[in-house]
Amino acid sequence: MDKRSIKTQAKVEKAMLDLMQKQNFSDISITDIANHAEISRMAFYRNYKSKEDILNKFIQEEYNNFVKDISRQSLSKLDQLLKVYFNYFKSNPHVLSAIVNAAIEGFALEKQNNYLIDFFKSKINDEQPSRYEVAYYSGAIFSTLLYWRNTNYQLSVEEIATRLATKIEKDLQRNINLKKSE
Repeated sequence: MDKRSIKTQAKVEKAMLDLMQKQNFSDISITDIANHAEISRMAFYRNYKSKEDILNKFIQEEYNNFVKDISRQSLSKLDQLLKVYFNYFKSNPHVLSAIVNAAIEGFALEKQNNYLIDFFKSKINDEQPSRYEVAYYSGAIFSTLLYWRNTNYQLSVEEIATRLATKIEKDLQRNINLKKSE
């Protein structure tokens, strides 16, 4: 990829992030992105097929940054993961603002569900939660994140992560015990 394409992509991605913090994703047009990035529509289409391509790249890059952060810390417990999760979003409020303002919570939640499935598979030696259970826990975590943001981060990262981890772990243990007694 040449330097001009890299520069154009950086402009487009920044423009998209800026616009997503102000508008619903469905209301953002290619023309809006190109104008904000100060490029032509032709330059846009040389680098992307659609605005969804930019969104996918944005979410994937943020997800990768989050996973790198987790990997550097060798996390093995749910409360540790949740502390990193909440710290990440508190330290990067523009990411959550873009997700919420662009109304792409479902897309972000789907990425989170996939990560949690992998986390439970690799870190929990007992019986694995079903995909339905993971979706439930993931939704609870994401809803808590949104509520925490809306209440201006009133609880500490430590407190919110510990509370959620305790509830989820108790639920997982109860489910394991129920299955064993059947």
